[in-house]
Amino acid sequence: MIEENRKIVDFIRDKYIIPMNNNSKFAKENNIDEKTVRKIKDDPSYKIGLSTIIKICKNNSITLSYFFKQIGI
Repeated sequence: MIEENRKIVDFIRDKYIIPMNNNSKFAKENNIDEKTVRKIKDDPSYKIGLSTIIKICKNNSITLSYFFKQIGI
């Protein structure tokens, strides 16, 4: 489960956060705390919650199943 969590966090960081290059904007657009965004980017032991994943999926107009297919989980 830890390996899957890391894949999810790395995917979100690489696909959504880094290209935006603005933690505050990403947090606001996805209705999540900026501290969460920093943890996704910088904390190798961060365990992401399902509610955070759902918010990111909703903001990007994708389903959870599509999100997980992209990651390969």
